Amino acid sequence: MNVQLAQIAAAFASAAPINAINYHNTPAHRAGEYDRQLAALAERFAPTGEDELAAFFRTGRWPGRKPGVIIALYNGYRNNYDVFRPLLEKHGLTGWFFAASGYASCSIRDQIAFSRQNTLKLIPDEYADGRYAMSWDELRDLDGRHVVASHTRNHVRIAIDDAVGMEGEIVGSQDDFSANLGHPVRSFAWLLSGTHGQSPLTDACLARARYEFLFSDFKIQRLPEA
Repeated sequence: MNVQLAQIAAAFASAAPINAINYHNTPAHRAGEYDRQLAALAERFAPTGEDELAAFFRTGRWPGRKPGVIIALYNGYRNNYDVFRPLLEKHGLTGWFFAASGYASCSIRDQIAFSRQNTLKLIPDEYADGRYAMSWDELRDLDGRHVVASHTRNHVRIAIDDAVGMEGEIVGSQDDFSANLGHPVRSFAWLLSGTHGQSPLTDACLARARYEFLFSDFKIQRLPEA
């Protein structure tokens, strides 16, 4: 392990009881780097799922000897499943796969156009068959072994006064997960900085969707029960 990686891991380990680290694209040519990163994390942190997060919010205490780590993978890229998932499992860690449900539902022929329209960055020519998004079959495989969560429906920023957009991106995404997984997901992640309490309209949509946790750039919140 190089010195910089050791310093980063040590800084995380001396911080909060639960820490979060974010990934987006995880291409195969960086697999060795990810392997080393996850080995360092596994040495210093405890895998953390939604039940552990809920218990921490409920009690305010973290019971383990090691602090927890939430490893979040955003957008629902296929390479998160193909490249990163096996490494998580090799090191006994839990991944939080925040997928845009509309991306998973998008036909293969339309995925490049969808990506360009919705600010989803691709690795050019990464997959010869043109499928860059995780499929619903892959998300179902992850479900229960890791955390599957919503990152909106279409990976678009939502204006706090846009009732129609809010309904589709928050509630509609939950509808997609419920239909394809057979149950609602517990966690939702904004794009960028939205938090609970900013807007009655968005808070009402989050309540209707019955999410338990809200992730943003600023914090992780446990939402009030509806």
